[in-house]
Amino acid sequence: MAIAVTIDERPAVLGNMYVITGTYVISGDVATGPVDLSSQLGSILSVTINPSAADMCHAHFANSGDTTFDIVHTSNNKSGRFTAMGQR
Repeated sequence: MAIAVTIDERPAVLGNMYVITGTYVISGDVATGPVDLSSQLGSILSVTINPSAADMCHAHFANSGDTTFDIVHTSNNKSGRFTAMGQR
């Protein structure tokens, strides 16, 4: 199926860094899905994934400074929150 991402409307600012938070739901027979923050950030420096249930997961970047990352879980139908920090 797919991933549904909801990005919180107001980013936080820490010095020269923006902090974007949001939620995700991965449904169907997939365990991964992309999160695109290109409209909020010029580059992502760090991402933290907080799954809503006990499950191994991580954020995967294809390249340094990307504005898109994949959330990867070890099993299907997972949800949680993410926090991304980067520069505008």
